[in-house]
Amino acid sequence: MARFPEVYQDPQWEPARQECIRRANGLCQECMRKKKIKPGKEVDHIIELTEDNKTDWDIAYNPDNLQYLCTDHHNHKHNRSNGLQDFLIPPES
Repeated sequence: MARFPEVYQDPQWEPARQECIRRANGLCQECMRKKKIKPGKEVDHIIELTEDNKTDWDIAYNPDNLQYLCTDHHNHKHNRSNGLQDFLIPPES
């Protein structure tokens, strides 16, 4: 669940989200940087939202602060794992 639901419920969010996905052509931007092609799934804030910056348009809604990531890269960025990944996927260097 999102930490700041008020950001994602704001009418400004959906156009920013759609622009991010359009700009990425629906592909994970981190995979593309690694010369791989994989569909994106999560619109991610490059500079993470905090209590202090969640009302700053440049952080919360500016498409320049958004990237489209696959679930694996989004989870990796936020240090999330389903547990099994730690045993099956070697860490990236």
